Amino acid sequence: MESLVRRLVLLIFISIIGVSCNKGSRNSGSYYGSYTDGYSDGTYCAEVEYYNPRTGTSSTYELDVEVEDGNLVQINWPNGGWLDETHFTSEDITSGSCSFSSDRGVEYTVTLLSEGGGCGSGHALQRDVNADIEESTCPDCGGDKDKWDEYCPDCTYKKTKEVCPECRGRKYSWDDYCDDCIYEMKKKVCPSCGGSKERYDDYCSSCQAVKDGENDWSFGEGY
Repeated sequence: MESLVRRLVLLIFISIIGVSCNKGSRNSGSYYGSYTDGYSDGTYCAEVEYYNPRTGTSSTYELDVEVEDGNLVQINWPNGGWLDETHFTSEDITSGSCSFSSDRGVEYTVTLLSEGGGCGSGHALQRDVNADIEESTCPDCGGDKDKWDEYCPDCTYKKTKEVCPECRGRKYSWDDYCDDCIYEMKKKVCPSCGGSKERYDDYCSSCQAVKDGENDWSFGEGY
């Protein structure tokens, strides 16, 4: 009887261990499955929402992106160029979507569509991005500018300093006037008193009167 009880207890114990092991095995499989069901490394076709807060440009396109270790690491332009980790910090895209800002302040939202790549609207995105970059880039120094401005603030200030206030011609930024206006202004300064005179006169009217009086007096002394 005692032997039978021992066998029964041993059988129950073995059954409990077996059930526990099966549960553990199923849990491990579930965890492994959820991990492997994520996005593997490779190229994906993705929907890319593009927004530039400086210019107000906002568009949505489909183009190829690169995923590594569950992170978005690169957006491929169709012309062979790309936007990679030198322009933005790689983002976790295991959920299938992520958002980030590039080093130029442009905001992107990327949603993975299908593995393998081969998206078709990348040319339109690249064209619009290039146009947008051109509109927000100063043509003189390559710095950032507002879309509606011709130059960045620094270059605008510099160009203002290079405009002669007298004739609106070009001048050196450290001069008050252009060379032509400086020459003309000197021609209008009386060499005797520093006052204003007509361009073709030697002296201002006051100094000229004094000079004329001196000449008359000298002429009278001669007689």
